[in-house]
Amino acid sequence: MYLLQAVSRRAALHEMIRDYVQAASDLQRLVSVLENLSDEKVRQSSKPARSTSRTKELRQARQHLSLMEEEAKKGIPLDLYRIL
Repeated sequence: MYLLQAVSRRAALHEMIRDYVQAASDLQRLVSVLENLSDEKVRQSSKPARSTSRTKELRQARQHLSLMEEEAKKGIPLDLYRIL
């Protein structure tokens, strides 16, 4: 899905310039979209959902979100050189 890739790339770019607050916001959006996709898959399927690449991606996104939230608390300034 293109939305997932776009949000993930945007979060990575924000992380590069040390805008951890915005990166965390983007990752929160990514986690939300992945959770919605997972919920839809469970509702459409009569069998319990098995571990898939989306489940793995969701777990990784949650871990990355946690890391970005910790970095945001540190208050590190933006890398203005990379922004330019």
